[in-house]
Amino acid sequence: MEAVTTMAELEAFIERSKQQTVVLFKHSTRCPISSHADEEMSKVAEEFESQGIAIGRILVVENRDVSLACADKLGIKHESPQVIVLRDGEPAWNESHHAIRYDNLESILTQ
Repeated sequence: MEAVTTMAELEAFIERSKQQTVVLFKHSTRCPISSHADEEMSKVAEEFESQGIAIGRILVVENRDVSLACADKLGIKHESPQVIVLRDGEPAWNESHHAIRYDNLESILTQ
């Protein structure tokens, strides 16, 4: 997973989604639910980055401005943890909390 720490990096990920599927993972380093989601996302990254899917991680506490801008730019209610799949510059799927599981992402990313 690539760190997304600036507005420019967020914009670059959104732009990349016009060429390839992009996954943005909003992770809280202070939340046990998010820790479990981070483990699931590590499995997703291990499997799908080698298949050309870009995966970015936004730390919501450390990079709050980027996290909130992500929700605002994509028109999705801010949640944490949260996963947003982007295709063609637009959200194709998003989920939060306990729904962030490898099997859910696998079914979306193999479509």
